Amino acid sequence: MALELAGLTVIPTFHMVSKAMIMAGIIGFYILVEKRQNNAFLTGLIFALLGDCFLLFGTVEFFIIGLVCFLIMQLCYAVAFNHKRRIPKNRDYLVCMVIGLLGIALIATLWPNLGSMRAPVGLYAASIILMAIYAYLRHLRLRGYKIVIAGVTLFIISDALLGVNKFNGSLPYGQILVMLTYMLAQYFIVTGEVLSNMPRPKLQPIIDPNSSFSRHKSK
Repeated sequence: MALELAGLTVIPTFHMVSKAMIMAGIIGFYILVEKRQNNAFLTGLIFALLGDCFLLFGTVEFFIIGLVCFLIMQLCYAVAFNHKRRIPKNRDYLVCMVIGLLGIALIATLWPNLGSMRAPVGLYAASIILMAIYAYLRHLRLRGYKIVIAGVTLFIISDALLGVNKFNGSLPYGQILVMLTYMLAQYFIVTGEVLSNMPRPKLQPIIDPNSSFSRHKSK
């Protein structure tokens, strides 16, 4: 993370290397730590790495290719999250509807300035909404549930900042904010996914030492 921020601020040419190192390091972390690797999730991580590499080039063609890579990443994450899905209740349907409406509202703010990118960005927005919904619908008792939710939320914020920065005019420190939220998002998602495969520690019953003493005393 520090290397990437240095690449953005101090040594711009180093950004070409440091950005790719983010996902490469996270993929290495997942492979080393996670014994029961999810193929869909690992595939998503690989496509995130490819997307990072393609977005380094400033052309529209490479931007679209990077967008497709991240779209695939989000679908892979959604598949992985779906494996741990709970049975939704009425309240869950309402939350999912709110997530969808927020995504539509964000696209609506960008829509006038998207031009020929409307179709790709629209499809991308649909995939990120799907990922967010499946992240929310995971079992609540999973370890790392809230960490994954935090990661997905940061990912949406990062993409929102990227969209505003690219299509609605540059933001102050926009690139730094995009990368900071993105790095934290991927780290939280992967950490939460690893934790979700770990069983919750069993609580040992607490025995009051005075209870046995009081029974003997009453006798």
